[in-house]
Amino acid sequence: MRSQSDVPVDEVVEREGVARAIGIKHVASLLYTYRCTIACRHCLFSCSPAQPPLHASLEDGLEFLEQLHATDRVVHVAGGEAMIFYDELIELWRRADARGIAPHFLETNASWCTSDGLAIERFGELRDAGAGGVLISCDPYHLAQVDARAYLRARKHAIDAFGPENVITSTATPAEIERIAAIGQSEVLLREYVREHPPRLVGRAGEKLAGLLPGRPVRELAFDELWHPVARRDGTCISEFDPGEMWEIHIDPYGNVQTCCGIILGNAREEPLPAIMKDGFNSNEVVSMVREKGPFGLLDMAIDLGYQARDGYPQKCNLCWEVRKFLRPRFPEALGPDEVYGPIDPAGGKRHER
Repeated sequence: MRSQSDVPVDEVVEREGVARAIGIKHVASLLYTYRCTIACRHCLFSCSPAQPPLHASLEDGLEFLEQLHATDRVVHVAGGEAMIFYDELIELWRRADARGIAPHFLETNASWCTSDGLAIERFGELRDAGAGGVLISCDPYHLAQVDARAYLRARKHAIDAFGPENVITSTATPAEIERIAAIGQSEVLLREYVREHPPRLVGRAGEKLAGLLPGRPVRELAFDELWHPVARRDGTCISEFDPGEMWEIHIDPYGNVQTCCGIILGNAREEPLPAIMKDGFNSNEVVSMVREKGPFGLLDMAIDLGYQARDGYPQKCNLCWEVRKFLRPRFPEALGPDEVYGPIDPAGGKRHER
């Protein structure tokens, strides 16, 4: 009898629903845009309304979706907020469906869900275009900026359109949703929340939230969990860069292939994703170093180049983020794009806030 992981992804989605299929097959994402309707303080990709109004083209989108489907993972469209470009997005979805490569689900923050009629119309159109479900963000960071009524409206109509087994989101009551929003809107409550539920401190989280956690000696960080917790705690980041073990893989609008936000493994326009994965992501010095030695290898590299290490960092991933910012001018093809880090400073590795 075949294990669930050996069953083709479309069959798993059909039988188990999108929500359960993610845990079985893991995910592959078309990062459609870095532009977003909000600027969450924990955003790993630094998405915001200030990012360029750029999204994957129809031609690129179809090519990238075909490559993502070849990974036999649950494929979804993420951002940023892809629904900003709804007309282009629904056309991509329809064209992809006609070719048998429609994404399995959409990831959204629900900010666009301003009326019942709009929610019903768009979820219905997505369903008819081949979408199987939706992930709706629900946490203090998102709900600090998204109207709780929009979230609840999106959840209700998404469940009506796709069924509960195909909607990935919170089951909190309206009163609990209001409480979650209140945490995000209060500096005191958010500080407590961050300490109890620390996010991965890279991207905007590395800039805006790292200071809410105490620094720890570098030697203690090797035992930190990775972005997606696994049993291995040996200081390496192999589990985030192993094609068979990693939780997710992204292709952004430029064709950049990423698994850990801001570390570029290759470009899907130049070499198809399946080929990059078959190579084991041994594409450049930075990727090989962080894969085999984690941020500690990058730290040694940075110190040799003049980086002044801090006495402590709150998290293994934050150590990686801080060192990457320093190294980026020297490795611009491996550490990018600008949307994640800000433009490169010719005078050093400082990050320019947007």
